[in-house]
Amino acid sequence: MEAKPPEPRVWLWAWDRPEDLRFLNPRDAGVAMFVLGVRVEALGVVLRHRTAPLRLAPGLRRIAVVRLEVVPRDLDEARLAEVVAAIREEGMVAGSEGLQLDFDAAVSQRSLYRRLLMKLRSDPGFRVPVTMTALASWCMGDRWLQDLPVDGAVVMLFQMGQGTAEALAWLRRGRPVRGPAGKLPAWGLAADQPLPVPPPGESRVFVFNPRPWTPAAFRRALRMVTP
Repeated sequence: MEAKPPEPRVWLWAWDRPEDLRFLNPRDAGVAMFVLGVRVEALGVVLRHRTAPLRLAPGLRRIAVVRLEVVPRDLDEARLAEVVAAIREEGMVAGSEGLQLDFDAAVSQRSLYRRLLMKLRSDPGFRVPVTMTALASWCMGDRWLQDLPVDGAVVMLFQMGQGTAEALAWLRRGRPVRGPAGKLPAWGLAADQPLPVPPPGESRVFVFNPRPWTPAAFRRALRMVTP
């Protein structure tokens, strides 16, 4: 059996739109692909599966991305179990070597998401690394990530809303950016929103492109993330 290439530093996000990534060399990049949206409402759980075609190069390393939206401020254990089961049964597609959860959490929902992550990590059906996306503010002095039961976080350094100026000032001053357990997080960037400082060379980088990926767009992304 052919060995997998080393884990790439650069990962491309492939959201729910047609993408043809057959031009990628598996040694140069991996793909974090949207597979499932889970929206939890007061009356139940609504699932949205990927509908757009995604073409991948043979041997390309891949991570499954699940988008979570929780409307209530809290959930009982039965509803939490329903959400975990949906992720396990519908979100872990064949060939995925990791799970990335994408969610926003209001301060009032932090304990809810902690419970959800703990229940997910205790489920024996998950045998791959579980990571999460994180608002920039969560990784810049906010300590609620420190003991979350995940294997890592991707700090979202684009479309940062009201916290954009503060986050950019933090980066320009060279202040530390920390994820769970105080570890260096991966960086989440957008191809059309360059940052004033390049990502640290030891960090994984996930890149979003507002349009479908092309070889030229990928080359631009590589130039952007080079220290």
